[in-house]
Amino acid sequence: MKTRVILLLAALTMVLGNVWAQGPNNSKTYYQAADGKKGMALKTAMHGIISSNGFKVVGYDGLWEAYKKTDTRADGYVRDWYSNTTNYRHITDKAGSYKGEGDCYNREHSVPQSWFSKASPMKSDIVHVLPTDGYVNNQRSSYPFGEVSNATYKSNNDYCRLGSCKTEGYSGKVFEPANETKGDLARIYFYMTTCYEGKCESWSGGVFSSKNGGLVDWTLNMMLRWAQEDPVDEREIERNLAVYDVQKNRNPFVDYPGLEQYIWGDKKDQAFSYDHYDGGAGGDTPGGDVVVVAMPVISPDEGTYYQDVTIEISCATEGAEIYYTTGGADASEASTLYTGPFTLTETSTVKTVAIKDGKSSSQAIATYIIVTGGDDGDDDTEETPTDASLALNNEFFGYEGSGVVSGSSNSEDMVGKSDGITVTYALGTYQQRYLNATEIRLYSGNKVTVSVNQGTLQEIEFTNGSKQGKPKANTGSMNDLTWTGETNKVEFTSTSTISLSSMKVKVKTDGGATEIHEIGRPSLSGQRVIYNLRGQRVTNPTRGIYIVDGKKVVIE
Repeated sequence: MKTRVILLLAALTMVLGNVWAQGPNNSKTYYQAADGKKGMALKTAMHGIISSNGFKVVGYDGLWEAYKKTDTRADGYVRDWYSNTTNYRHITDKAGSYKGEGDCYNREHSVPQSWFSKASPMKSDIVHVLPTDGYVNNQRSSYPFGEVSNATYKSNNDYCRLGSCKTEGYSGKVFEPANETKGDLARIYFYMTTCYEGKCESWSGGVFSSKNGGLVDWTLNMMLRWAQEDPVDEREIERNLAVYDVQKNRNPFVDYPGLEQYIWGDKKDQAFSYDHYDGGAGGDTPGGDVVVVAMPVISPDEGTYYQDVTIEISCATEGAEIYYTTGGADASEASTLYTGPFTLTETSTVKTVAIKDGKSSSQAIATYIIVTGGDDGDDDTEETPTDASLALNNEFFGYEGSGVVSGSSNSEDMVGKSDGITVTYALGTYQQRYLNATEIRLYSGNKVTVSVNQGTLQEIEFTNGSKQGKPKANTGSMNDLTWTGETNKVEFTSTSTISLSSMKVKVKTDGGATEIHEIGRPSLSGQRVIYNLRGQRVTNPTRGIYIVDGKKVVIE
């Protein structure tokens, strides 16, 4: 009997241990397989954890939507890793042509694609593929990260710079990121050497190596220093939680501040404990964690809808209470408590925060434009606001680049979808097509197809830069550059070259209402743009230092 009691107590202790064992940041037993490991064995154990466990990238095109979860600033704009003077709207301001900083944002591989030959899953791994200003990204090119002595290029406010390297051990040209992101990028590089252990050793670029667990001496020493100088903060942990929501893996160097010391540093002879971790990194808990509440996730995605929309809000932080508003005011603990899905019947902006133990998450924002029919039987037209406009440009069609595209290697259709409208640009027998940030050219043999998945197409109005003809439609009727009809799909062709710069699409819904989608890049010409020193757009500035129309202004 005594033996049975002892065995029962041992089993109970094991069960309770599994229940109570918790990794940081709600990771639970995610890192349990690394428990007790040291040095390179710990790194290999982490490799097994973060490269499996359901890890699946969303695809290169899927990154645009995923950035809404992982890289949204508190004011709703895109977090730009390379510039602090941009205010990009998700999707609307993506890709396209650029002549300077502030024109558009791109998907930047912090480990350049050319180093690993664009292979998957590295190409689409959102841990290291970051939203950045297109122009600054182009300046970075595929130069390694480093510290600059003599700068040949500086981004606005000297936020990032390019030039000769002053970091000991390397003398080539390097790109130096902002101080506030150096630690973040160091932990991303630690993640890359760990997640892609066995692959990164053969990457080009002169940064990765078969020695030192994946990094050359000068980069490793610099990254270890960057990680200490710029420790893990709330924003970084919040992004890590959002990444887990997107692709189901985590960056252990964010969850465990100072973990790199257990692999490469002065703690590599100490055993790692996933649930009693002591990284010596300060913070709110004995393990050195920075305790944050994950930003809520709003679904479905914001956009234009032709019927009422049911909104659901979730939060990755267990036990957090969610508060929201729908009238445009910022959300707080004094706002409406979320208890379940609710329905929007008119155009609204949802703002929401999650709160636990007195800590508040960053605010999530989503705008829903709802178009409904009138009661009198007449057509009611609601015009989409500028913020909901779409760029009819390269990325709208899923193709990155500009100019003439020809040859069988680019023979696939370029398709763009938004707000229930799909536009397809098909390569015809002419085997050539042209597009840039403001126009497409409809050659003989090319096709542009417009379709909707709800309601019917009623009117499509094209504008063009060089009128050498007009499109031909396979249904409905054309009056110069305006098509009218009653269908859910229409195909346009031409017998000559037509440069189409934008279009308006009028959709007839079941309720009889119509909506005109203005497809074309919106202009901010004539608007006074004010930024604070964090790069956030400010409408009503108070005391402080601001950038107004590109100039520094002090308000006292």
